[in-house]
Amino acid sequence: MIKKKKVIIIGAGLAGMSVGCHLQNNGFNTEIFEMHTLSGGLCTSWKRKDYMIDGCIHFMIGISPTNSSYQFWNDLIDMQSIDFVYHGSHCVIEDKEKNRITFYSNVNKLETELLSKAPEDKNQINKLIRLIKKFSKLNLPVDKPYELMNIKDKLKVAYHMLPYLYTLLKYVKISNKEFASKFKNPNLKLAFETAFIGETPLFYSIMTMVWRHKKEMGYPKGGAVHISSLIEKKYKQAGGSIHFNSKTSKILVENNVVNGIELENGEKHYADIVVSAADGRSTIYDLLAGKFKDENIIERYERDIFETIDKTLYVSIGVNKDFSDQPHKMHFQLDKPIRIDPLTKLKVLEISHFCDDPSSAPKGKSLLSLMPESKDWEYWTNLRKTDFHKYNQEKERIANEIIDALDNCFGNIKENIEMTDVVTPATYIRYTNNWTGGQISWKATHKTFGKPTLWEIDGLSNFYMTGQWAGISGGLSNVVMMGNHLTQIICKNEGLKFIRKRVG
Repeated sequence: MIKKKKVIIIGAGLAGMSVGCHLQNNGFNTEIFEMHTLSGGLCTSWKRKDYMIDGCIHFMIGISPTNSSYQFWNDLIDMQSIDFVYHGSHCVIEDKEKNRITFYSNVNKLETELLSKAPEDKNQINKLIRLIKKFSKLNLPVDKPYELMNIKDKLKVAYHMLPYLYTLLKYVKISNKEFASKFKNPNLKLAFETAFIGETPLFYSIMTMVWRHKKEMGYPKGGAVHISSLIEKKYKQAGGSIHFNSKTSKILVENNVVNGIELENGEKHYADIVVSAADGRSTIYDLLAGKFKDENIIERYERDIFETIDKTLYVSIGVNKDFSDQPHKMHFQLDKPIRIDPLTKLKVLEISHFCDDPSSAPKGKSLLSLMPESKDWEYWTNLRKTDFHKYNQEKERIANEIIDALDNCFGNIKENIEMTDVVTPATYIRYTNNWTGGQISWKATHKTFGKPTLWEIDGLSNFYMTGQWAGISGGLSNVVMMGNHLTQIICKNEGLKFIRKRVG
């Protein structure tokens, strides 16, 4: 009888549990070591009074069989069992005069809306609509990781890509801000820059609108904790085990071969293979002591090609008021900016509600969430360490100023507040060890487009990485797909045939 190879996985987020599920299905014996008390990593929820705060998911990509990412979700959980909410709009932008522009999910409604609000921008609007319709037909084959594709596989990808390649390469180099600058109507220009992150390539925003139009993007009722718990259940059903409260302090290496990990409590655990699904920077510079860095590592962490995503706070407000008649996501121009940290002032209030999910709040009440940018993430980590009282005061001040702004927008808010919760970059670092305290890893820019995934480090054997830091950007569907792809790579390296099957 062939002995199963032992694999240790660092981190029980979706990336770690995903690769664990697929490895278990392919004859490996896996154990996950997680620093926190529960699984999910950044994909988590928490209870505050009668409100369930979803700290992660605003939408999931790949929720329809028409999307190439669907298969990776459906390998892990029964997608038909989940009730998804399809929002009618990406967001609504309101200016100081209370004029609104709605970025509808349906491309035809979007076209009508934009033309009615800015007829002078007919040419630029038509260009946007044509791009959405063009890319709505794109659905790349992603069954295999690029590293394992043969000539036939690459020709198949090329066949699907060829009609879109020129346009894709063009609009991955044009930012949302550059595209918006072509609008003549100042309200539409401001609305587009607000709805879509300015520096992000337009191509990524086009794909967001494509997924919404095709109903391949939506929100799962039950939220992040529901998704994480389903994947944990499947992983355990496949024979895997998770050790909680088990923070890894070192990856054990002998003669450039990884053979296990050491925990903070001094325990050592040995394995044939170690996979880090944890924070990328701490993996390289702490767990491996910065001793193993190839060109791809240096490019990410020591040059200016890759940039970490803009950091935010995560403010949640429970209010005894029904927001279900409002768009699920709205942006308002503030009369008075709100200071977030020494480097950041909030000028636009971005608010989302979760009224479509009964688990978020009691009937007739609403959970509101906001993610104000916080450029100075170190301010929050240092303040928590040096002056915990002021740290809490600052969180309370920001929550109160946001409530004042909401009251000004909607009225009848202050007296109906039942819960407030403010998460800072320091919170994310404490619970997930995510570098800089951001929710997502790298910014999606034209500089990083097409860069290779960091599965392995040259010169280091029996070690792999997965998750958002190993890819070129974050996103749940990406890390779930990576679990499948990495398992294929490991099987190939071990001389095994990859078996793809539903877990459980």
